[in-house]
Amino acid sequence: MLTRRFKVMQKLTEIFRKNIFILVALVIVTPSFYRMLRPGLFSTQDFHLFRLIEFDKCIKDFQFPCRWAADAGFGYGEPLFNFYGQLPYLFGEIFHLSGLSFIGSFKLLFILSLVGSFFSMFFLAKRVWKNSFSAFISGALYVYAPYRAVDVWVRGALPEALSFVLFPLIILFLDKFLDKERRKDGIVLSLLIAALILTHNLSFILFLPILILWIIYKIYVSKKYYSIKRLFFYLLLSFLISSFYILPVLFEARYVTLETTIQGYFDFRGHFATLSQLLFSRFWGYGASLFGAEEFMSRAIGQLQWILPLLIFVLVRKKLKQNRVFFLLLLTGWFSLFMTHNQSTFIWKMIKPLSYVQFPWRFLAPALFSFSLSSGVLVNLFKKGKHSITLIVVVLAVVLNLSFFREDIWYQREDKDILQGEIWQQQISSSYKDYWSKFGILFPTEPSPLTFGEQVLVRKGSNYASYLSSAGYSRTVKFPISYFPGWKASIDGKEMATYPSGDLGLVTVDIIESGIHNVELYFSNTLVRKVGNIVSLVSLVFAVYILLGVKKNAK
Repeated sequence: MLTRRFKVMQKLTEIFRKNIFILVALVIVTPSFYRMLRPGLFSTQDFHLFRLIEFDKCIKDFQFPCRWAADAGFGYGEPLFNFYGQLPYLFGEIFHLSGLSFIGSFKLLFILSLVGSFFSMFFLAKRVWKNSFSAFISGALYVYAPYRAVDVWVRGALPEALSFVLFPLIILFLDKFLDKERRKDGIVLSLLIAALILTHNLSFILFLPILILWIIYKIYVSKKYYSIKRLFFYLLLSFLISSFYILPVLFEARYVTLETTIQGYFDFRGHFATLSQLLFSRFWGYGASLFGAEEFMSRAIGQLQWILPLLIFVLVRKKLKQNRVFFLLLLTGWFSLFMTHNQSTFIWKMIKPLSYVQFPWRFLAPALFSFSLSSGVLVNLFKKGKHSITLIVVVLAVVLNLSFFREDIWYQREDKDILQGEIWQQQISSSYKDYWSKFGILFPTEPSPLTFGEQVLVRKGSNYASYLSSAGYSRTVKFPISYFPGWKASIDGKEMATYPSGDLGLVTVDIIESGIHNVELYFSNTLVRKVGNIVSLVSLVFAVYILLGVKKNAK
């Protein structure tokens, strides 16, 4: 009996030793989100909880991929998900269908963005610097930065927050593939890049320079120039997997008012950061990013995040060949910070698509990635004291920034509170000009009515609506739904063409016979969307098939 107990204890001790880093990591990262673990919801500037609710309606109506958000645009509907990444809401929907409330699923996504980014950076830093001490330093600096707190606790920018998980994983599997050129690493790399595109396409654009430089560096060092062809295949595969999203963005964006996302308040020229804001400011606020140098929201990279790489640079500046990766990361970090400053205006003007990034301070994301990963090399510069150095850096990262990881206002709300009344009205009117159909010349100012002229709403879903229509002979009838290519009509079971009309560009049909008619409106896929769906499905099945085949052969 004693021998058996001894063996059990020995086994448990062994498991504990192997997984001690997980426990330590959770201890480090938990303070960044523990305030979310109570009932209720924290205040945010973005409306991603509303988008999660709309995505849930898509799934329950079997509208997948989701394209149309019926409640957006003051309830007139908008092709929101035709142009906005769906992956964050897909994961949120999985949590919701598992039994969590919308609010619980929403908070869990943010928690995973913090925990997941720590672990993804941990594993990347461990691979790059070859030890766990470096990994803890890089992981802590990556999570405990002012900009991470801004994304989560101030803006509530869910897609951007989740993108931080993907940055290190993409470089990790890119590095693995370029080292050994294993097919499974290439497939996983394709899936991760596709995931970043489908999570937040702007983050993919921000991260692209680092991705390209890492490829150039690795191929230059290894002299494996033949790897370019194989790597190109996996990069192409990632775009093919994302086709259901990319193709509509390329070919159907001309039908919506996307230009409003780069005009007025969203003009990048009004959101540059000063050196003081970037490097020295300890200001913390819950306001918006406003024009001028006055601070309403933090735009800081974090003092420890940029000072530590500079100190390391002083120590290794004469050892370039032995520290190429560090110098590469230092370069990309400071270049990213440069892109947040108005001295980079010439680059913004030269590369026109950059204007859709809107806020130059979004380049804090790649800067934070580069500085956090580069700082992990610190413990490799010392033969002794690795434990002490790691402890000091991690504690400083937490102590200097923990006060930022808290809410402005905490609301004691449940799902029923956000699905009705004034709160719901605020959500359906949020950012509606970004994706409003160009088939109208005006924007709505009031919610869509249930009764519109002689048209009475019977039922409404995420991509369909039924009306009872009282029409005279040969009458043109409008419905309170914003027109967009794909809307079709069935009148008393007979298909009819739809077209836009009126100042709002509403769905319109011509009813030939007088009387009361059952009108069924439904949103279908255009040729572009169908092609995108097919290409994505075939590419995803191909990728999974190859990945499973590789694992089977390995066994």
